[in-house]
Amino acid sequence: MGIKFSKQGQGKVENLSLQHHLMNYLSKKFYIRNLVSKQRRRMLVAGYDLDMSYITDHILAMSFPAERMRAMYRNPLWQVKSVLDMRHQGHYKAGKGRTGLMVCAYLVYCGMSVEDALHLYAQRRTTNNEGVSIPSQRRYVGYWAKCLSFPKGIYNGSPEVKLPIPCRRELQRIRLYDTVNTESIFFVVSESQEVPSQLYRPSMERTRSCCRQFKSGYESSNSPRYFLSFVEGENEENKSEVEPHFIVQMDTECSALYHKTCLDYNFEKPLPLTGDVRIIFYAKMFGGRLFYACFNSAFIKNSLIQLRLQDLDKVGKKGRSICGPSFCLELVFGPANAKHSFSTSSEDECPRYDSS
Repeated sequence: MGIKFSKQGQGKVENLSLQHHLMNYLSKKFYIRNLVSKQRRRMLVAGYDLDMSYITDHILAMSFPAERMRAMYRNPLWQVKSVLDMRHQGHYKAGKGRTGLMVCAYLVYCGMSVEDALHLYAQRRTTNNEGVSIPSQRRYVGYWAKCLSFPKGIYNGSPEVKLPIPCRRELQRIRLYDTVNTESIFFVVSESQEVPSQLYRPSMERTRSCCRQFKSGYESSNSPRYFLSFVEGENEENKSEVEPHFIVQMDTECSALYHKTCLDYNFEKPLPLTGDVRIIFYAKMFGGRLFYACFNSAFIKNSLIQLRLQDLDKVGKKGRSICGPSFCLELVFGPANAKHSFSTSSEDECPRYDSS
């Protein structure tokens, strides 16, 4: 009985080895892995041709390893394990985007500027110098840099990390300027939710609706709104109490707006958002994603976020087809920690900010 099981086990090992050799041969013969890698650099190591690159002597980036048939066009798991066991035994931590985000965050922690970290990763990881190409991922590298300070100098010890206090912002309006070939765009707003005893924060949908064209003859009041805000200023750290400030929030309405096709959605009741936020835009209520954007509410410094086409994530052919040459996504928020608001009448004209 024991001999029988032993023979079966040996046969399984031989079959598995044969499968590995066959997939390796086919992938090399038809250059499948090179096609999948696109502009990512590949590395020949220990006789294996793998989608991986050394960013520094101690940081290795690679695509996610695969098993079975997927190993024909991705890094085979057994080859990756062999290389890592040989070169970096006990130190494992895939890819270009999410991997690049983590690598660049570490480089910034080591003292590099955001621009230098992104440039180094793009240079070492890809052949076309794109690297971390998703705008929201690049945005979050910048967020991380704002949390770091080097009181003793860049090369004199680890930086101090000061994470921002969670800040609730109220989303009041979503507007898409200069749209073409469409009369409506659907959107879904989600935010990360804290789960007790878990570090991972799953995304939860907060609302979904539709941006539509301005109706003929529609006019919005240009009256500025004044808020009593309790936001601490940069030079107020030594004050025992935070003094309230009157701040003014101006709408961006003006007559020139109505010469372009714009899609708009005003929340009847402002939508409170805290932490990581994602807004996905769709051509239809279900399916047909156009693009999306991610940001964190703690890093919104004023009441307006404006994102151009190149600032949005995963913009495909369908997404570009509805965007005019001056396309812009605008998100209008109420002031942080605002307590009261009131409005005053003003002339019907484009608002201006007083520079004096």
